[in-house]
Amino acid sequence: MSEVEALSVDVPEEVSSLLLPLEQGQILVPVDSLSEVIAMQTPMAVLDVPEWYLGDLIWREQRLPLVSFEVMRGGTLGNVAEEERIAVLSSGNPDGDLPFFALILCGTPRLVRVTPEELVLREQALNPGELMHVALSGEEAVIPDLQGVERACLRYRNA
Repeated sequence: MSEVEALSVDVPEEVSSLLLPLEQGQILVPVDSLSEVIAMQTPMAVLDVPEWYLGDLIWREQRLPLVSFEVMRGGTLGNVAEEERIAVLSSGNPDGDLPFFALILCGTPRLVRVTPEELVLREQALNPGELMHVALSGEEAVIPDLQGVERACLRYRNA
């Protein structure tokens, strides 16, 4: 019998998160993954990229890819209006080649507190960029694969 004691792990009772509205649905991310919400701007064109890679933006002296999450997951790009916003998200890899990227939003992010009791996993096939489908207090959302989006963007930036 081992004399090693099990370490206690503190599982948070709730996680401060944001629901980011898209044209088709919403995504759920932890608060610390959102760096800033900025005004809509026209991205610089990038050649030989898929339709979901809308171009590059300059943000805080960094070149960021602007992504349409809807198109990445197999949807279509609607009309992008001037009043829409851009979310600058952390990829979760601060020392990597792409610590941030940008997504088009269709509305204002909403702060939510996520508890294990309120979050229900939805069994659905995953599309590119998706980590899981969930329901939060009855509202459907997608948890994005931020590192997967980072890898996809890097594939075209380094080509």
